[in-house]
Amino acid sequence: MAFTLYIVSTPIGNLEDITYRAVRILKECPLVLAEDTRHSRYLLEHYSIKTPMESYHDFNKEKVTPRYVEYLKEKGDIALISDAGTPGISDPAFNLVRACIQEGIPVRAVPGASAMLAAMVSSGQPTDHFRFEGFSPKKSAQRIHLLERLKEKAEETLIFYASPHNVEKFLGEIKSVFGEIRVSLLRELTKKFEEHLHGTPTELQAHFAVHPPKGEFVLIFHPLGKG
Repeated sequence: MAFTLYIVSTPIGNLEDITYRAVRILKECPLVLAEDTRHSRYLLEHYSIKTPMESYHDFNKEKVTPRYVEYLKEKGDIALISDAGTPGISDPAFNLVRACIQEGIPVRAVPGASAMLAAMVSSGQPTDHFRFEGFSPKKSAQRIHLLERLKEKAEETLIFYASPHNVEKFLGEIKSVFGEIRVSLLRELTKKFEEHLHGTPTELQAHFAVHPPKGEFVLIFHPLGKG
């Protein structure tokens, strides 16, 4: 019988946001796969986890996935973590999970922190139906096209990850498609300088004119302005 791939959620900021089970699994598995081993080493050292780490990221996933499938068949369990939060949400974990399922290898999630869910439940936006779109497109025309397509449904709260480089333009594009609806922007979740911003696109753009955006944001709004 094959060994198990564990999808282990890790803190999105505050290192206390990790489960007892996650720490145990990271200690017991003979191998941890991480997007950035240098980044994840800080977490492992904090919890005295000495398990060897190897890199698994967007740039090597196609090449190394077969190697780790064979490892799971023959050698032992693997714990897969992302830079922060729940693996598989806007990161390459999906590729290894799919390959394992195709090969009959057990996959088990170790639940925990998620920036998307933490932002959603503290945003004040409707939570009964929502749609996660991941990172917003880099080009303005692509973002507008996406927003216009999403407007046709207009039944779900929409969640995006937005970079500080395009968040102001993205707000303007939301205004052009949906009008002056209520938007929530959250960043640095669980960290010392956690920030929650709420307002119309124009109000938020005015805020950024005085306080330039820093860090990645979770951007949330309902197309019908129900927030």
